[in-house]
Amino acid sequence: MIYSANLGSLDPQLQDLWRRQAIFGAVGIGLIVLLAIFPRDFHWLGDFWWLFYLIAVVLLMLVLVFGRSEIGRVRSWFDLGFIRFQPSFLAMNLLAISVGAVLSRQRKRRSSSTPLFGTPKTSLATALSEGVGLSNYVASGMMTMVLAGLVFGQPDMGTAAVLVAMWLAMVFESDLGLRYIVATALVGLGALYPMWRMMDALNFGYMQDRILGFINPSSNEDVAYQLQQAAIAIGSGGLWGKGLAQGTQSQLRYLPVRHTDFIFAVTAEELGFAGVILLFVLYLVLFYRLLRIILIASDGFGRMIATGTLAMILFQAVVNIGMNLRLLPVVGLPLPFVSYGPAALLTTMIGIGLSENVVVRHRKLE
Repeated sequence: MIYSANLGSLDPQLQDLWRRQAIFGAVGIGLIVLLAIFPRDFHWLGDFWWLFYLIAVVLLMLVLVFGRSEIGRVRSWFDLGFIRFQPSFLAMNLLAISVGAVLSRQRKRRSSSTPLFGTPKTSLATALSEGVGLSNYVASGMMTMVLAGLVFGQPDMGTAAVLVAMWLAMVFESDLGLRYIVATALVGLGALYPMWRMMDALNFGYMQDRILGFINPSSNEDVAYQLQQAAIAIGSGGLWGKGLAQGTQSQLRYLPVRHTDFIFAVTAEELGFAGVILLFVLYLVLFYRLLRIILIASDGFGRMIATGTLAMILFQAVVNIGMNLRLLPVVGLPLPFVSYGPAALLTTMIGIGLSENVVVRHRKLE
């Protein structure tokens, strides 16, 4: 699809991107195999969670100072020559490891007689276990907000939202209790207005323009144009599509950022409804397999790694497809395994490899 999306481009470098993606895809497959059969199991990662978290913080701080970008004042990547390294993508894997280790610390389960809300009428041991749960929840939340805040400052609202979504999924899976889920929802709703004001203070007007453009497309010509061209491409694909490299919106370059943000529209136009359904089936198989790893993982840390990986892929897929279908604002997230982006591809495959290690160790224990 990357090859087809850029075939009509006048820039020879764009026409060659599919080769680079294929090379990094092969590297990613190798990483999956190596991580899955690594001699030591994944538990050693939890012993050094603080180191992985520190690496994520340092990289995100460095990119704010020394990072490069082609878009205004956005600083999000380092140019290593053979690849543009985006620390925000690696931060997703490091978040799954570090926050997963904190949330999976040993604690006693709440007794069935303990109410979900109010003061538990139970023993001191249970009360202490509840305190451990609260400390884990607060610590993991603060760790996530630091990483998300650094990414937001690049500014990159989409990737910051992925980090928060991963944390929410891991909190939900960690069995901390309904009270924490409710508290998180209330805090999130209360933070919406301060975040909007913060965008004003930091002069991140383009973020606000994207949100306002989604609510009222006529208020933003650029957003309106992108959404209109994506809708035309998706609607014109029909049942079987126009054929690979035969899409008018992509080949005539009406559709913007065809190989990244709007590659779903290219897929729908050229492969049609049948191709989109096939893509959905492939995603569902992947999500089912990750969910199965979560269900059979031998311990909490393994579940957290797989949960973080599942949330990372699922959230990006839903947002990317949603913005192509005019159901969500345009935030610039890639479509996992489809959009061009070596860093995003390797990050996703690292998550898959770590999840495979979890299930491989489970089978070994059996």
